Amino acid sequence: MSKETRTVRPFTGLNMLAPILDHSLLYFGQEKCEPGAGHIADLAVEEFMRRPLVIEWASDDEAFSQLRVRLVAGAADAGLDAQDLSFVVVASTPYLKIADVVLEHPLSDLHSLDRITDLVGESRARALSAPFSGFAVDAYLLLNKSLEPRPLRPHVKGTWIARARFRIETTLGPALLPPTPLTKELKEKLRLPARTIRYVQFGDHDVLQPYREQEQPVFYVDEDLLAQLNVRKNSAASKAVQLQLALDFVSSVVWRASRNSEIETVAYDDVRAGLLGSVIRIAAGPGASDVERERILKSVATDPDYVLARAEHAIDLAGGYAGVLKDGDA
Repeated sequence: MSKETRTVRPFTGLNMLAPILDHSLLYFGQEKCEPGAGHIADLAVEEFMRRPLVIEWASDDEAFSQLRVRLVAGAADAGLDAQDLSFVVVASTPYLKIADVVLEHPLSDLHSLDRITDLVGESRARALSAPFSGFAVDAYLLLNKSLEPRPLRPHVKGTWIARARFRIETTLGPALLPPTPLTKELKEKLRLPARTIRYVQFGDHDVLQPYREQEQPVFYVDEDLLAQLNVRKNSAASKAVQLQLALDFVSSVVWRASRNSEIETVAYDDVRAGLLGSVIRIAAGPGASDVERERILKSVATDPDYVLARAEHAIDLAGGYAGVLKDGDA
C-alpha cells in the first residue's frame, strides 16, 4: 500500500487526474518501490551503476488501457486539452545536488507511451549515478504550457496535476556525507593549514551509535575543489576524485572507531544503525551475511587497514583511476 499523503491544493475538477499515478511502480533492477515509499538496495558501486531503472504506469495491459481512458476523460473533465499535459519524470540526488529530467512525454502522444518505460536510456543521468546517497524519482502529470487564468483551475506552466515520489537508498549511505564547502574562513576557524582539501569534524558524534539519534558530523571539502568537480562533473578525473573523497571519509570513520574503547566488545547488531555499521556493510560487500560483517567488524580493532582495503575494493577506486589514465583526463 502506498505511504504517500495527499497534498491539499486549491484546484477543482481534478478528481479523475489527481490519483492517476497512485498505482505506478518504480523498478530498480528487480527491486520494486511504491509511491511515497523508500527502498534500500544492498549492492556494490559497479552493480548500482549498471542496474536498469524503469517506471511501470499500470500493472498490466488492461489496466494501462484503462489508464489512457481515464487520462483523456479526466483532462476533459478538468477543462484541459491532452496537448496541454505531459508526463515528466525527474531524478535527483542530495549528494550531487543535481536534478535531471529523465522523461518527458506529452499526452498528445499518449499512444506511443510504453506501459513500462525505461528511465536510463543510452546515457545514464548524473542524478542516477550517486551510489553513496541513492536518488529520488518524482513522476508528474503537469501542465506543459501556460493557459488563460481561470478561478480554481491550474494555468501556470509546470503546475503538477498528479505526482508520485520514489526513493532509492543504499547500504553505502550514510557512509558518505554530502560535502560542505571548506572556505578560507572555515580553515582559519578550524585552525587548518591553508592547503587542506578535506576534513571531517566529528565533534561528539560516536560512530558506533545510531547515526540519526545524535548530532551528525560534517565532511568539509575545499570550496575550490568542489567548484572544479562541479564544472567537470562528467569527466573521468572528477569521478575519480569523488571516489577518493568517499574512501577518505570511510577511512576517517574506521580510524575513529578503531580508537574507541568499546570497539573490541561491540557486536555488529550494536553498530548496525551507526556510521561504522554503514562502513562495515560497504567493506563486506552486497549480500554478505551478518557473520561476515561481524568478522570485518572485529578487524576494525585488530587490522583497520584490512577493512579499508575491502572498502576500497567496494568503492572501486581502481576503476576510477583507470578511467583517468585511459582517457588522459588528469
